[in-house]
This record gives sequence, structure tokens and C-alpha cells, in this order.
Amino acid sequence: MRQVSILIPAHNEETVIGPTIESLVKIAPVADIYVVSDGSTDKTVEKALEYTSNVLDLRPNRGKAGAMNAAIKHFNLSNRYNYILPMDADTRIDLYFLVHALPILEADLMHRVACVVGKVVGTHTNWITNFRLWEYEVAQTIHKKAQAIENAIIVNPGCSTLYRSEIFNKINFPEGTLTEDMEFTFMIHRQNLGRIVFNERAKVLTQDPQTLQDMVKQLNRWYTGFWQCLVRHNVPWGGQMLDLELAVLATESLFNSLLVLTLFFLVPLALLANPFLLLFPLGIDLALFLIPSMLLTAIRHKNWEIFRLVPAFYFLRIVSSLILMRSFVSVVLGIDFKMKWNKVRRYAVAPLAN
Repeated sequence: MRQVSILIPAHNEETVIGPTIESLVKIAPVADIYVVSDGSTDKTVEKALEYTSNVLDLRPNRGKAGAMNAAIKHFNLSNRYNYILPMDADTRIDLYFLVHALPILEADLMHRVACVVGKVVGTHTNWITNFRLWEYEVAQTIHKKAQAIENAIIVNPGCSTLYRSEIFNKINFPEGTLTEDMEFTFMIHRQNLGRIVFNERAKVLTQDPQTLQDMVKQLNRWYTGFWQCLVRHNVPWGGQMLDLELAVLATESLFNSLLVLTLFFLVPLALLANPFLLLFPLGIDLALFLIPSMLLTAIRHKNWEIFRLVPAFYFLRIVSSLILMRSFVSVVLGIDFKMKWNKVRRYAVAPLAN
């Protein structure tokens, strides 16, 4: 069997598919790189064929999960390769990603590890991407490390997870949810298919929304998919560490969102009554959470500009809270948003610094 296959699902990605493949050929033979175009109407297929003949053109489109399942079956990847690495079309992979991720699976002779999750790194080109850079650092340096210790990682990102290929002979990427990578993670836990290991030295550079409109679209999809997965998999009644982690995370998220929104709507009243009433909760948040986490991000990414963006960060936290609450109410009430890939506009992405 061959070692690692890299699978790129793509829908109208003509502007980024070429650079993505160029970054991948630096770590794997082009014969091991596969592209599935999910009903693209632009020149995605033509661009991909300039680099590899392993291109599947699906028409009509099947959605991201359906496209990946079709490609795995069409190219027989789960039986021809030991490992499968899905890769988003707008992602740049670190030259040493496989160097850090692959040995963990190879050393696991008993096949107790299902996959290795790498670290997603964002760019910092404007105030929105700086906010996302900070969010990634908090989510992965703090939350994901703790989840890994508990064997309760809640999502294997679709652009930074190296799977043992035998997993795909047992389960497929789930269709009908807005976050197929999260639900696939839940399925690995529910069927006890193995541990999920997090290695922050295995990195990828992803392209984040650069406008508020695109960020809102992405968050709406993420949060709606999160609540969908919880409902589908009977959380928190599954009796696993995953359920405990998700119960804590969901409760914390709802509480923080309600707190942020309450403080936001109380601001006008506080300013009229006594402006100093706001200093206490604001001071606690700044001292115990925002400033320490921003300092960590600034040191790790050599990006001191983020300290100028404290007011913008509070604004985006309010926006995130509104979207989280809206998606929670929508899913609880049974309102199904018929969303597609909800793609954001693509921009040129610099290579990942080593």
C-alpha cells in the first residue's frame, strides 16, 4: 500500500486550487494528490488538471461531504493508502506537517489512534483576521489541548487532520449537516474507533473571512452545525467524555453570550446612571481573559498590532454572541437553514512561515 493520499474537495476554487496543490507537492508526490470538483462552474477542473490527472468532476454537485465520500470510493483511497489527509482548497500546509503527524500513527502498532489533528493558523491582514488569529490561539492552545488529554476533542478540522484510512471503511463523512468535520469527529467517538491526538507542531495556514459579511456567514454555518451535531448525537446523554466536554462548552458559550449581550444592552443605561458601573466587569474581563490571551497570541505570532484592536474585539465578540444565540434558538425550534458551502471570497494567501 502507498503511504499518504491527499484529498482536496473543491467548489469554484479556480483562484486558489493551483497554489494549494503547489504547496502540497512539496510534501507529497503529485501522484498521491487527488481533487474532487463538486459541480464547479468555473475553471477549477482545468486548473487542477494542470497539476494532476487525479481529478474527479462531479455533476451535479453533492455537497462537500458527498463529494469527499465519492472521491474516496472512486479512487479507492481507503484500500490503496495507509492514511488519508483531506485538505481544503484554500489552505497552505506546513512543509513539516507530515513529519510531525505521521510518526504518531506509524508508532501506533495496535491502531488505537484514529487520527492526528494539527494546528490551524490564520493570517493577520486586517482587524477581522486578527480577531480570528486570537480565537484560534485560545481554542487550540487552551481548549483543544485540554480536550486531547480527556480524549474529548470535539472537532477534527477539515484542513488539518491526518486519518488512518481504515476509518473510511467503517464510516463515511456525514451528509445533511453544516459541519461535516465536527459530526465525523462525533462518529469516531460514538463508535469508539480510536483516540484523536492533537499535535500543534503540525500546522496549516487557512484563509479566514476578510469582511464582516463573510465572517457572519461562516459563523452562522459553524454555530448552526454545532447545535445540529449536539441534537443528532443525543448530547449530553451519550455517556462519554465527549458529552461532558460538550455540555460544559455549550453551557459556557450560552452563558458568555448572554453575559456579553446583557452588558451590551445595559451600556446605555449604565452611561446614564453611573459610567463607573461598567469599569468593574470590564476590568475583570480585560485582566483575567482578554489581555493575557492577546499577549499569548502576540508573542506566538509576533503580532503586537492586536492590542490596538481591543474595541474591535469587543464588537466582534458581540456579533459572535448574537449569531450563537440565533443559531441555538433556530435549531431548538427546528428551523433548518438550507445552506450550501457558504463560501467566502478568496484572496491570495502567503506561504506558511516555518
